[in-house]
Amino acid sequence: MPISLRLARRPALALGLAAVLAGTTGCRGAALAAGSDPATARANLDGLTTGFEYRFTNVTRSSKVQQSRLRMARYAFAPSKVVGDTSVWTGLRTNRSGAERRVEYQGRFVGNRYVFDAGSNLPVPSRLGDQRHDISLTQRASDHWTWHTAVEHHVGSMPPSRMEDMIKALFASAERPAQALRVDYRAASPRSMAVVGRMVQLDSIFTVPQNDGSTLVTLQMRVDSEGIRPWYPSYARFLAKYVEPSRYRYRLTDATGAEWFDARAVNRVLTMRFRSLRGELLPINRSATGAPPRMPDTLTISVDALAKFGPWMVGVTELHGQFVHIDTPRERAWAMRFTREPKWHLPLFAEKMLSSAIKSPFEGTGTYFKLGLRTGPDGQTLSERVLDTHVRESAIMRFLGNLGFTAMSDFAGQVEDEENRLFVELMQAMRRDGAAILGGGDAGP
Repeated sequence: MPISLRLARRPALALGLAAVLAGTTGCRGAALAAGSDPATARANLDGLTTGFEYRFTNVTRSSKVQQSRLRMARYAFAPSKVVGDTSVWTGLRTNRSGAERRVEYQGRFVGNRYVFDAGSNLPVPSRLGDQRHDISLTQRASDHWTWHTAVEHHVGSMPPSRMEDMIKALFASAERPAQALRVDYRAASPRSMAVVGRMVQLDSIFTVPQNDGSTLVTLQMRVDSEGIRPWYPSYARFLAKYVEPSRYRYRLTDATGAEWFDARAVNRVLTMRFRSLRGELLPINRSATGAPPRMPDTLTISVDALAKFGPWMVGVTELHGQFVHIDTPRERAWAMRFTREPKWHLPLFAEKMLSSAIKSPFEGTGTYFKLGLRTGPDGQTLSERVLDTHVRESAIMRFLGNLGFTAMSDFAGQVEDEENRLFVELMQAMRRDGAAILGGGDAGP
């Protein structure tokens, strides 16, 4: 797993940027799309935001979970160091190739705290906010291992298809003059913008109508941790050290080379480009003539991701993988699989340690990542995150693992607590904004 993915998985910044997009392009339309009528939409949004709010409220972990979590992070790329540590695992088996290890966590909201405990054969989350983490390590050869992680989170009862409707509503509402979008940015979701605006500011909006009725949209947002420093000083320092200097780019293209979405971050500025017609994305770089094409279910995702570690920019460019939009009656998700080695960017001394082991995450079935919503066995909606990757131990993999653990060590403790509090503040603000739009009760201040 590329190092920068560890940082990108943190939720507050990502959802903060999403909140800016929602406020910029029309929170009202997205809120109404959450249900078949305003009352249902509000109930669905309340469940979604409350489920995430619970997850990040006063998080505590049992000693077993804390020990397991830190040890796996420390030796993610050197599994032989942790496979024999019985304090980490809740299940131990052996197969023909070697060891099989498993640990399960359960998270629950109890007494205004979110508590993680370890267990075995844990059930699918059945209460709002509950989580289940299932992590396994399988030995394939003496130095070759496979990690599997699956996280399920109960986020209410909103049908997965409604999330897709909300995303389409956001894109559709961007098909207006830039001035109209700016009005929404200031007024549509004031509470959410008050939270996010301390860290993310909208720099510019460009909307260009096309001949076929579609609109080419470019949004630029600036990330500045100084705005949250009075409230969240440790988290602000972490963002300034790791996130703000980072450079990312994510592009979606089809088999013909047409580009369907482009997002890049450099010098603290995130730029997103897309073209849409009534909420449906169209190719950015294809002439607007003839019948509009439908986005294929399978695209190519191209990733450049460089994070700052000390004096070095470390990461990958030209990472290309398969991007599949899963669309079934019970699930909406994005699934990515990477089977081609990217171009690595490492310190000069680390390049001397390069070996074939660095290709291991992309060998065989490669690295697989899925993120989405699905309907659970009792009709509940579960957000789901799945990650499968391979590791072959070597000096270079240990070096990469040490870099990742350094970042996690800096994050654990006060930084994580502050990010959690910021995220809870944002979820509460988004819920009140939704209530103000959809009615049915006091939205609060």
